[in-house]
Order: sequence, then C-alpha cells, then structure tokens
Amino acid sequence: MRVLFLTDSLSDFDGVGRYTIRLIKAMEELSADLEVEVLLARKHRPTSVEVPARWDVRIGLPPDYFYYMSPARSLANRLRYLPGVVRAARRADVVHAIKDFPHNDLALQAARLAGRPCVATGHGTYTIQPLLSERYARRARRTYAGFAGMISVSNYTRKRLVDVLGDKDPLASRVRVIPNAVNAEHYVAAREVGERPWHGERFTLAIGELKERKGHHLSLAAWLRAAADFPDLHHYVVGKLSGDEYEQSLKRMVADAGCTDRVHWLGNIDEDEKVDLLQRAEVFVHTPVTAADGGFEGFGIVYLEASACGTPALGTLACGAEDAIVDGVTGRLVSQDVDAVHAALVELLSDADARARMGENGRRHARSASWADNARRVLELYDEVLAR
Repeated sequence: MRVLFLTDSLSDFDGVGRYTIRLIKAMEELSADLEVEVLLARKHRPTSVEVPARWDVRIGLPPDYFYYMSPARSLANRLRYLPGVVRAARRADVVHAIKDFPHNDLALQAARLAGRPCVATGHGTYTIQPLLSERYARRARRTYAGFAGMISVSNYTRKRLVDVLGDKDPLASRVRVIPNAVNAEHYVAAREVGERPWHGERFTLAIGELKERKGHHLSLAAWLRAAADFPDLHHYVVGKLSGDEYEQSLKRMVADAGCTDRVHWLGNIDEDEKVDLLQRAEVFVHTPVTAADGGFEGFGIVYLEASACGTPALGTLACGAEDAIVDGVTGRLVSQDVDAVHAALVELLSDADARARMGENGRRHARSASWADNARRVLELYDEVLAR
C-alpha cells in the first residue's frame, strides 16, 4: 500500500510534526509493504533527524498560513500546487491529509481528480475554526463531508466538532477518535546533554509555543503566586520566541513580580534537552485556555511525554488535556483560572509522595498509549475505505 501524506511539518518542534513522524514509523513496523510519500508545506519547520531517508519527501503544498491568505492569493496557491498533488495522489492508494483546512481541502480535490480515497486527521483549533468562519464555513462542511474517513485525535476535539456540526450531521457519526500516543521507551534513558543551567535546581517546566491558547499567561500567573512559598523554585519555558506583544506581556508579568532571575526562556531546544528537562522537572505545567479567537488545545502530546518521563502533569479542563491526563492519577486537571491552577500547583509541589506516585502511574499510562495501537487503527481505516 502506498500512502500520500500531506503535512506542514516533519519537525520535533510541534505536535503535528511529532504526530506525523511517529504515526508513519509505527505503521511501517506493522505493515511491511507500506510505501510513504510526504508532501510538505513551503516554509516548513526544520525536519527532524528521525525522518528516514527512505521516505519520499518533497515540498509540494502552500505554506501553513494558506488559511489566512486573501482570496486571490489563496486561489493562486491552489492553482500552483494542485497539479503536483494530483500527480502524487495518482501514485498512491490512499491520500491522508494530516494538515487541517484548507490544506485538507486541496488534498480532497486532488484525491478526487486522481480517483483515490482521502482521509483526514482533525487536531483541534484549526479543525473547528473553518466551520465558524463566514468565509470558509460552507466549503469546510463540504470538504469534511467528502472525506472517506476522518480521525479526531481526542474525544474533546470530536465533541467540539459535533457541537458545531450538530449531532444529526452524517459526519458526526463517522468521525473516529484515535487518540494521540507516545513512544514511552524513548523517554526512559537519561540523556547526555552536558551541564545545563537547570541541573541541580528545583524547577517546574512549561512547553508550548508562546501564544494565547497555550495558556502561558495562566500558568505563569499561578507560578508567580506560588513562588513566594517556594523561594528555591525556578520555572523553565520551552517554546518558540517571536518577540511579539504576547511574549512581551509574559516577560513584563515576570519582571513586575521580581522573578526575572527565576523564570527562564529557552526558546526551541533539541530533543535530548527536552527529555532531560522533562525527566528532572518536579511538575510539568501546561494550562491551555480557550483563546479570544476560539482556539483551543486539541490534545497535547507533551502531557504523555511528561508522563513517560515520570513527571506529574498539571493541565486544564475544557481542552484536549482531558484525554491526556488522568486527574488525580497521572496529574491534575483544573478549571481555566488562576486560583485553581495555583492551588493544584502548590498541592503538587508540597507533596513529594504524591508526585512520585503520579510519576509511576504516568509511566504506566504512557506505556498503554502506544503509537503501535494508533497505527493499527489508522491502517484498519485505510483498509475500510479501500474496500468501499
């Protein structure tokens, strides 16, 4: 079976990139005859060293801001890239659109012209936003209805999709939840990273791009309240630094609290450093919010990565963290407000036994959330759509 994957990332720096790499590699282990072709978006993030040379990878899609282009520019990009996607689709048995709308609309159009079935993965915010857009809603509904199969990475993302479509919409019954996963063994061994600033420190950790829906303003506000009770505690933030107003507001918040020397902004880091941080952190704190533009966290693979490292995770309700954290078992799930996050953070920092227990529970939970199971279910979906 040859599968054409369309994605904007094969990078370690974002969830979609990690999803794509780990899913394909797991499917290869289960299906010896799987042939892989990947079309990447123009201006994609750096490709991971985990991407094997045997994959047929090329740039063949509009950049990730395709959604935000003017109608004229959007049409120009569609016309520019569609012929190449059609040619690639003709070489495949199945087209799998991993990038959300309108890239998955381009994928469906090409698959139809090539006479191939198209399946899509819905990750979260960018699955729902087109359905609420005056410009895109009608076309997005038609696109979603045209997929031979649609995967949701979490029950929460499916719930949001059904809330918008209505539970009587035919698509609502066809969306299949195949939760994100983690390769737990990858996070067991200690990493050789040399001396790093966080070594020997007591610290909490946040990972996620610095934008509103990732909720850094919420976790930082709670952390700054707790800082007075834990004077030896530091906080490390991993995620792309862009220097925009949101980032500056976070840094002002820290400076106003007099904690500039205790909150550290690392930007993007390599995989070994990330694992080292996750293994050493006392608590992983990632508190997504529903943003002003409606954006939300669709799952959060990094919660499972923290669990695989034996670190309890603190997340928020009303987002995909509900699918990744078992409240009171592998970490804590609280409402999207500072008081609740602060209380849970203090509770975890004050109880070493609870952290150790949640860490061990987390390791077991991560081992049960395997990419092998995810891949098996995706391959079953491919077989079903090909049989139809």
